[in-house]
Amino acid sequence: MTKVLRDKIITVLGAGFLGYYLSFSLLHSLIRNNLLKILPPINDRHLPDIYVNIMGAAIFAILAYLLFKVVLEKRSFKLHKKSYLIAISLLVIVPLVIAGIFRVHAVSLVNKAEGTTPKEITIKTDREGDSLMFAASTSSASGVAKSISVTESLLDDFGKGIREMELKEVVSGEEQRMDSSYLTMWIRYEIDGNWYSKILRYGQGIFEEHVAGGRIAYYSNHELENLLKEAFEESADINNYDQARVINSMTINRENGAEEKKRFLAPEDFQILVDSLRPENLIHQDTEGVKRIKEALKEWVPQEETNIYGIELWQAGSSENTGQNFMVYDKRTRTLMFEGAYYQVDLDDIVA
Repeated sequence: MTKVLRDKIITVLGAGFLGYYLSFSLLHSLIRNNLLKILPPINDRHLPDIYVNIMGAAIFAILAYLLFKVVLEKRSFKLHKKSYLIAISLLVIVPLVIAGIFRVHAVSLVNKAEGTTPKEITIKTDREGDSLMFAASTSSASGVAKSISVTESLLDDFGKGIREMELKEVVSGEEQRMDSSYLTMWIRYEIDGNWYSKILRYGQGIFEEHVAGGRIAYYSNHELENLLKEAFEESADINNYDQARVINSMTINRENGAEEKKRFLAPEDFQILVDSLRPENLIHQDTEGVKRIKEALKEWVPQEETNIYGIELWQAGSSENTGQNFMVYDKRTRTLMFEGAYYQVDLDDIVA
């Protein structure tokens, strides 16, 4: 092996390693963004990054080969036209081949994951009144919020509905069509022992997803809309919950609040809570208690307000024991709110 050939191999390999490592940092966004632009409108949250590194290594190695011939070997283009054209062709062909393999792999991965039944779907609404927050300071708050965990019996139907969504339009990120969403769905799959997640927003009769290339895809599916309606109907049924805990401004702000939050209502107290939602207890007027609860749902409950309580409900059979819904109780007026309905009940002994 001649010294020139040895130097050429070292230069090409060194440049390849340099490109490989630069693609982890300085060049990562540039290369990845261009790779994503060649993809169809698919979820890009879990695509492999190895192609970014391979692309960086390949481009740097070929460029180093060309520069070595021009600068160090000083080879004439006319006399060595063939080798130059081969190198230039490789500079075009190799990135295209890598991009093509990446596209096939990415589409295959997404189709494989989304072709299975989701392991978990969590739905959170974006409407005012679907959370109750207690101020912890002037700039932070903690509290309860409504979220729905789709029951296992509906996961297969939801998965089918998501797969069968009809693509209506794909636009750039700057051309967002949906002004506000009604809800957000976090969908989690499991493929080959790894988690795969997908996020959909729904509003105005359409589903929205941020997809590869900084674009936004819009879909429709009436069956999926009906499934969402069914899930919300289930969440409004108190019989779908079997545990509850009570919090207010004091439990949020006291030093041992973490311990306080672990305390659940006793089964007999929970049953009293369920029994209180009787038609004869309904409030049909805009009473002081109704106004106080509505105000609490709009703004953070101040630290000095200790008569407003949040009652967080746990969905029966919830695998991760996460809160799914909540009630609001005003101790001053003995008013209870659940799913937009107000009741005149005395729950002082339960929330005390």
